[in-house]
Amino acid sequence: MKIFKLIFSLVFIIVLSSCEKDELTGFSTAPAINFINDSTQYSFIQEPADEHIVEIPVFVTGDSTSYDRFFNVEVLNDPETTASESQYEIVEGIIPSGSFSGNLKVEVRKSPALDESSVAIKLLIVSSDDFVAGAEESNQTKLIWTNKIVIPAWTYFRYFFTAYPSSRAYRIFIEVTGMTTFSLADYREVGPTGAQALGRAYGDYIRAYNAEHPGEPLVHDDGPNAGEEILPVY
Repeated sequence: MKIFKLIFSLVFIIVLSSCEKDELTGFSTAPAINFINDSTQYSFIQEPADEHIVEIPVFVTGDSTSYDRFFNVEVLNDPETTASESQYEIVEGIIPSGSFSGNLKVEVRKSPALDESSVAIKLLIVSSDDFVAGAEESNQTKLIWTNKIVIPAWTYFRYFFTAYPSSRAYRIFIEVTGMTTFSLADYREVGPTGAQALGRAYGDYIRAYNAEHPGEPLVHDDGPNAGEEILPVY
């Protein structure tokens, strides 16, 4: 009798384990889309066209596929959305085949009013045929655009141009180099020698200006170092 009970118990445990395994195997989480950044800013400062496609990066939680997938967003009607519908168009949200990341493409449009102001849209990821919205803390973002100067992250500028950011320091960078960013990708593209050459051109511009305007050197016009002289690295 004891042997019979033992055998029965073992069979019951095996059957129960098999059922639980089947339930776990049959359960799968739908792939989800998440924004990488809380906000994205764009400036038309050097854009001759009247519109521009801004790409907002996203990432996928879930598996990749052998085909392109698409996700949807909606523009929230709240105080952070200040742009009118005529000032933008949602183009598409796409995750390329085999990828765990992609972009939301939004066309933004230039207008004279943006010379002295900025507009924004607050975006929310919503479900599509391919995806559901990601975690609550990463399913919203804000896109801001303007015609004014938008100073980018100064991480790599400080090593080759000048240590501190300001609108004037950034305008000089744009005028001298013809570039609007100097990120790690830009540094890799031009290389150490190219970066130093750009830095020297930046320094030469400032020294030439200061020589032509004795007693009135170029100074930072805003930011934490406003009023201080712009000191080139090279």
